Amino acid sequence: MAVTPINCAEAIIEPFWDPQLSGLHEWTIEPGQAHGLQVRQNWCWVEFEWVRKPVAGAALCMSRRFDLNCAGYDRLIVSVMAPQGSILRCTATTDRGEVAFQSPPAPALKKEYAIDLRGAATLGTVTLEIEAVQEGIAAGWFNWVGMQNSTLLPRYESQWDRFDAQWQPYLVSGDAALTFQPALGLVMDAAEFDQMRQRHAAFVREHGASPFTRAADYAREFVPEKMVRDYVNFWGDTRYCRERDYGNILLGNAPIGLASQAAIAGLLLHDKELLQLGARFALALAMCGRWDDGMICYFPGSTFEHRCFVQSLCVQEIALALDLAGECFTEIGRDLLMRRMAEEGLGAINFNTWKHDYIFHCNQLAWFTPGRMLGYTALEKTWGRVKPYTELAYQDLIESLGYAILPDGGYVEGPTYFRCVGRDGGLSLYYYARARGKDLSAVMPESMLRTAGFSAIVCSTDDYADQIPICDASPIADQESLAVMAAALPDSQWVSMYRKSVNRAGGMPSSLLALQLDSQIPQTNAAPPAFVYLPEMGVMASTRKASNVTTKLLIMGNKANAGHTHEDKGSFVLEYAGETFAMDPGTCDYSNPLAEILTHCERHNMLVPVGTSERPHPACPLPSDVKPVGHGDSVALHASIDAAPGWDAYYRKWLRTWESPSPDILVIRAESNWQLPFQHKHVWIGCGNFSPSGGPIVSLANYLHLQISKQ
Repeated sequence: MAVTPINCAEAIIEPFWDPQLSGLHEWTIEPGQAHGLQVRQNWCWVEFEWVRKPVAGAALCMSRRFDLNCAGYDRLIVSVMAPQGSILRCTATTDRGEVAFQSPPAPALKKEYAIDLRGAATLGTVTLEIEAVQEGIAAGWFNWVGMQNSTLLPRYESQWDRFDAQWQPYLVSGDAALTFQPALGLVMDAAEFDQMRQRHAAFVREHGASPFTRAADYAREFVPEKMVRDYVNFWGDTRYCRERDYGNILLGNAPIGLASQAAIAGLLLHDKELLQLGARFALALAMCGRWDDGMICYFPGSTFEHRCFVQSLCVQEIALALDLAGECFTEIGRDLLMRRMAEEGLGAINFNTWKHDYIFHCNQLAWFTPGRMLGYTALEKTWGRVKPYTELAYQDLIESLGYAILPDGGYVEGPTYFRCVGRDGGLSLYYYARARGKDLSAVMPESMLRTAGFSAIVCSTDDYADQIPICDASPIADQESLAVMAAALPDSQWVSMYRKSVNRAGGMPSSLLALQLDSQIPQTNAAPPAFVYLPEMGVMASTRKASNVTTKLLIMGNKANAGHTHEDKGSFVLEYAGETFAMDPGTCDYSNPLAEILTHCERHNMLVPVGTSERPHPACPLPSDVKPVGHGDSVALHASIDAAPGWDAYYRKWLRTWESPSPDILVIRAESNWQLPFQHKHVWIGCGNFSPSGGPIVSLANYLHLQISKQ
C-alpha cells in the first residue's frame, strides 16, 4: 500500500475499512486461542474479540512491515475503537530508531491516537498491542492507520471557517418582512398550518412547552456557520467520522435535523429568528464539502461507500427548509440548495438504487425514500422534467415494501427497523400523496395493511416500553412510525404503542405528520389478541390476563437468512404485571462494540455451553428456518421449538418447550444432546441480565423453580 493522501495534511497507509484494499493479510497476528482471540475483516473495519482476559501479556498483538517514505509527515495516526478501559501500545521502527506510544485507558468512544515520528523519513514495522483490563468478553475494531502533518492540518481545517450568520447573498436581509407561510406546500398548506398553530398555542398555554418548543431550544444551542466541514456526520454516529468532528451534528440526533426543527418551530411560533436559523442550517449543509460520513467513502482508488444514509438526510433537510423557510432565501440561495440536492444528494441515492438490488429487500430502500421523494417533489415545483423520477421513486418504494413485509405481515429486522416501513415509508407516501393531490390511504400499499399481527407480537405490556426490543431494537418506538400505522390500522396494537408514546411526550404528538394524523387515531386501543403466530417470520406471542394482571410471553424464532437478528433462536421474553422479568437486551448505539456483544446468545435467555476456549454460538444470520409450533388461547399456552439448527458444533439436539396452563404458571423445559466432550457439559442460562439502565435486574430464580437433570 502506497502512502495515499486524503487532503493536504493527511494520508492513509492501511485502509482497514475497505475489504478490497485492506492489508490485514499482511499483518502477523500473535496466537490467542487460549483466551478466545479472533481477528477478522468486516465490511467496514477490522474487528477483534476475545472471550477472556489472558493470563499474561497482551490480548491482541499484530504487526506489519511497511517500508514507506514518511517524509512530509510528523505523526503516525491509529484510528481504533478499543474496549473500554483497555490500553493501546503502538511501536514503529524508523530510520531514526524506534518510536513508542501508550494510550491512557480507552473511553467508550473511538479514538485517533497520534504517535510522534520524531523527524523520521522512513517508516518500517508498525506493531499494535491491546492490553485487556477487564475480565470477560471484549470487542473492538481498527478503522485505519495513517500519517499526518500537524503543521499543515490547521490550514486545511481553516478553509471551512469563512461563513457568518448573514449568509450574503444567499439569505434575504434580516429586516425583510416574512409571511410565515410554507413556500411549497410539501408538508402542509397555509390553512393546515394555521390549524396546527392554534392547536399548538392552546397546548403551550396549558403546559408551558411542547415537543416543538423543546426542539427549538435544542436547535438554538448550535451555531450553523461553525458546523460547516468537509463531511457531514451521520447524526451522532461516531463509527466513520473523524475524532475532530465529534459533536458536529448538523443533521441533529434523529429522526430530523436541526434545519427542520428550527424551521417548523419558527412557523408554528411566528418566530423570525427561528425561521432564519432553519435557513442558516440548510445553507451550512449546502456548504459542506461532501454529504457523507467521512473520507472512507471518497478514498482515492476505493469503491467503498456507506450507502446513501447521509445524502438522503441532507436532501430531506434542505427540501424541508426550501418549503418551510423558503421565503428566507434569495434566488441564488434557492438555486444553490436545489443544485446540491440534485447532484450531491439525489445523484448518490439513485446510484445506490441502481447498484444494490438487495436494498429493495430490507429496510434501506424505504430508509432512503423520504429524502428521495421530498427532494423530487421540491424540485419538480421548478423543474418539470423531474416528475417522472418522482413516479419512479413511488414505484420503487411500493416494490420494496412488498418484499420487506412478509406475507403474514411480519418484519424480520425487528420493531425498530420497522420504523423504515412506518415512518420512512409513511412519510414518503404522505409527501407523494400531497404532491399528487391524493389521500394518504389511496397510495398506501396492501403490504402495510397486513401488519396488525406484527404489532400484537412486538407491543410491550411493560409500563416503560412501547415495544419488545427483539433484534436490533430499543424499547422506545418512533412516534411518527406509530402514528402512520395506527391511523392505517385503528383496531391494531399500533394504537396502544402510539398512545403510550404520546402520553410519555406530555400529551402532544412530537412531529407534524403525527399531529396531522392524530385525530384519525382512536384514543383507546383494542384489547390485544390472546395468541398470535406469524409462521413466515417465525415468532409467537401469548397475552393473557388473570386477576386483572397481564402476562405476555414472546417466543423467538427465525426466518432463514433474516438480517439484523441476534443469536437468540429459542429465546423468550416474559412480561408480567407491567414489568419485564426475562428480557431481550435489544441493541445500543452502533458506535460502541457493545452493540455486537448484545447480539450474543449469552445475552439472551438461551442454553449455552461453557468451558470451551472459544465463545460458543450458533450461526448468525441463521441459514435455516427455526420456528416455534404451538397453540394458545386466553387461558393457556403450549409451545415448543427445535433450536438445534445452527449449533452444529455443539448440539445434536436441543428442544425447548413452554407449558403454561394458566397465566400465572410457566414451565420451561430443555432437552439436549451435546456434541462436546463430557467436561464441557455445562450450561449457562441467561435470564435477562441487562436492564435498560445498564444495571442488573431481579433474577428469575426468585420466581421460577429451576431443575436441571443429567439428561
